[in-house]
Amino acid sequence: MELKLTRETLRFERLVNRGEEQVTIEGEAALPGSMRDAVTVLSVQAQAHLTGAQAGSGEAAVRGRVCFQVLYTQGDLTRVRALETSCDFAHTLPLAGAAPAMRVSASAAVQEAEGSAGSGRITLRALLEIGVQAFEAVEREWITQAEDVRGEAGLQTKTQTVSFCTGETLGENRALVREEFDLPARLGVGDVLSATAVAQAGELSGGNGRIGVSGAIEVRVLHRSAQGGGPLVTTVHEMPFDVSIDVPAIEEDAQMQADAEVTDVMADSVEGEKGRTLRVEAEVRVRLRRCRREQRELLADLYSTTGPAIEPVTEELDVHALEESADVRESTRMQVTMPSDAPPIGTPLAAFAQPSVTAATPAGKRLDVEGVMAVTLLYLPVDSDIPVSVRTREPFAMTFPVEAGEGVYAQAYPIETTVGAMTSDRAELRCVLGLRAAQHGVQRIQGVTDVIEQPQAQEEHGFVLVWPAQGESRWETARRLRVAQDSLRPAGKRALLAFKR
Repeated sequence: MELKLTRETLRFERLVNRGEEQVTIEGEAALPGSMRDAVTVLSVQAQAHLTGAQAGSGEAAVRGRVCFQVLYTQGDLTRVRALETSCDFAHTLPLAGAAPAMRVSASAAVQEAEGSAGSGRITLRALLEIGVQAFEAVEREWITQAEDVRGEAGLQTKTQTVSFCTGETLGENRALVREEFDLPARLGVGDVLSATAVAQAGELSGGNGRIGVSGAIEVRVLHRSAQGGGPLVTTVHEMPFDVSIDVPAIEEDAQMQADAEVTDVMADSVEGEKGRTLRVEAEVRVRLRRCRREQRELLADLYSTTGPAIEPVTEELDVHALEESADVRESTRMQVTMPSDAPPIGTPLAAFAQPSVTAATPAGKRLDVEGVMAVTLLYLPVDSDIPVSVRTREPFAMTFPVEAGEGVYAQAYPIETTVGAMTSDRAELRCVLGLRAAQHGVQRIQGVTDVIEQPQAQEEHGFVLVWPAQGESRWETARRLRVAQDSLRPAGKRALLAFKR
């Protein structure tokens, strides 16, 4: 038997390793006013933004920035003040098997933030969870087809269809969005204390080297009350954005995904004749990526029914078969019991939550998430105009509308937190959390790299009656007997009858 083998070089992406690590990022800022003024830090919130990630020899390095928002009192203990600052960071975490040429996917989420003040300066700390995955591009020359040059009927072949994907970043761009909003007088708001924002990418349009991404930025602004001693007021505003990204030439049916992130937001308000006008400026960064899916027909197995026996030489490889992500939100309610030494609650001012995920369990088309919430409750005690804050950690369990499999990686982030006093020692919080869930699927595939010929063994001919082993396929039975599959005939009670020429 003279075989003609068709070979093809295939390019796969392999998940080398993944890792997670907690790291503390510290920042510092100068406080305005006299260094002798007493300072009380009421609340510290933070957001993390990654600017780059790359693989090294047995490690992965990430770069980014942490933005802090601080509420505090200084000198006049009845007046809540605000401070915003940011600090850049770089961190390297060990990742066995990583090499400089590999692609790295990384994410970061703030789990907790705190601060302390002294000598006219404030020291800030944020606990970050950083997750990384390293992917290696590998090439393999596998046989896709085998045929007998002489056209004899003794060659039996079996093919398989394998699916795999390769992830790539197509490009990114930034846009600065500005809007003005009227604040009705009935809100009773004063100066702006802080602002946070989240972005959601929507439609993709265009082509021929340029893709347009449209979406919306949701801004939440915390205002001081116009009446002294009143609750802080939060207003929510939406701003549309459009970003164009230059991309390389891609096929028309390419499945792309855009990730939008607000990297900076500023807000201020001015008093006018008809009330206050809020001015918001936000910088949004949009990254466009895709997982290029491929399907190939490969030779899976072969044997001969006549002449010398032939055997395939196979190779197994774990390849990157799936890359999906989702960004969803859900709300929950929780009760917070005050510590025994905390002053009784008079007027709730504001509440902040910083979630961290400890477990994510797929449940059909939903994802059950458990974690711990770092809660900061800001309020005026009974018969007092001096605000105090209480920090506590509360467990939470939520279900998000995400369809995922085992190995999903999830990070939560706060969107909105509102508070109401139930009793003087208990408060109820309503938290809206966002969840970023990413999944990288791995599939083991087997390919044929070569075909070898075995010495012809002495075989008997005639009718053969066999009972296949439990779980043995029809192909495996025919291969073992060196007969064609269509020559196997049922003989009752799971038996098969074959004729060997």
